[in-house]
Amino acid sequence: MAISRAQTAKQVSKAPASRKKRKIPAKYLAGLSPADKAKRTKEIQRNSKKSSKDPSAYAFASDFTSSGTRRKTKPSVHTKKFKKKFGRA
Repeated sequence: MAISRAQTAKQVSKAPASRKKRKIPAKYLAGLSPADKAKRTKEIQRNSKKSSKDPSAYAFASDFTSSGTRRKTKPSVHTKKFKKKFGRA
């Protein structure tokens, strides 16, 4: 049985009843308290709706301490390789 154009358009225009939440890798939440995990998860869900070209999509309030200083993080493997290759310590 063939589907008419009207039926196809109707099916395409229907939004799903419930959207699945985006899965967040465990390493993004590692070492955080339960309250901070909830805050970080909420920020990631909110910013995932923004365009990838929007710089505000990558700014997280939970990256900063209550005093306003940036949290100390472990450098990535790629950062370490870059510094080793180009001699920046």
